[in-house]
Amino acid sequence: MSKASNATRVAAVQMTSGTDTDANLAAADGALIRAAEDGARLVVLPENFAGYGVDYRALGERHEALCQWLGERGRDLGLWILGGSLPALTRPDGSAVPAPRVRTRAVLAGPDGRIQARYDKLHLFDADVADAQGRYRESDVFEAGDQVVLADVAGLRVGLAICYDLRFPLLTRALADGGADLIVYPSAFTATTGAAHWQVLLRAAAIHSGCYVLGANQCGRHSDRRASYGHSQLIDPWGRVVAEGGDEPGVVLGLVDPAVLETVRSGLPVHTHQRFQVSGPYEL
Repeated sequence: MSKASNATRVAAVQMTSGTDTDANLAAADGALIRAAEDGARLVVLPENFAGYGVDYRALGERHEALCQWLGERGRDLGLWILGGSLPALTRPDGSAVPAPRVRTRAVLAGPDGRIQARYDKLHLFDADVADAQGRYRESDVFEAGDQVVLADVAGLRVGLAICYDLRFPLLTRALADGGADLIVYPSAFTATTGAAHWQVLLRAAAIHSGCYVLGANQCGRHSDRRASYGHSQLIDPWGRVVAEGGDEPGVVLGLVDPAVLETVRSGLPVHTHQRFQVSGPYEL
């Protein structure tokens, strides 16, 4: 990959989050410091980075404090930081999410310390998986979002998505139509579904969209019943794996190169050949 001066270094943080929020934040902070030292400008924390398998309504009471933490770390380290998801007790319009549910919200903090964007997960993981958990019903705990969100980050147009959203190419298409250069998927893909589909889906999203794709996944065993796949990675628009993590917590770094975007999009301009349009219900 080119190391041109106008390429942007991005990072995915891989964690094994548990029920101790303070311990989770300490682990995230160490990874953010490492990413900053390695020259990252945008760092993506995984889904449920602050608490996994917790009382999400209770953690939602700390939402504003956790957003403040993200902003402070962004300002102190000079980073754009995407908190892969935090539980939120209110909708974007300020109305309350009825108990017992919460919104699953990705929160983007800038290097100025301000919250620059928020995205509520559109697709909820209601599935049966051949693992120790067996039955997953996110809709019992979470309320789906209703907005497609992009943000301008460090010279990149970034499309925001979360985990199960990766299985829905119409959202990928909407983000690409919105001008995305990079689409990010903070995730907690299970060990079973991850081994089967994680990289295939990330590569497909990159190829279909003509964008870079960054997946920041949870890893390891969170409890006796829950385990995540790891293997966070950056994929370029040709579908090549630029950087990939393994099974353990860590930081995965790679470059988003506008020259690669231009070469792939000009040589294989699928975005100009598309004969179908994505329409509603969620507008950019």
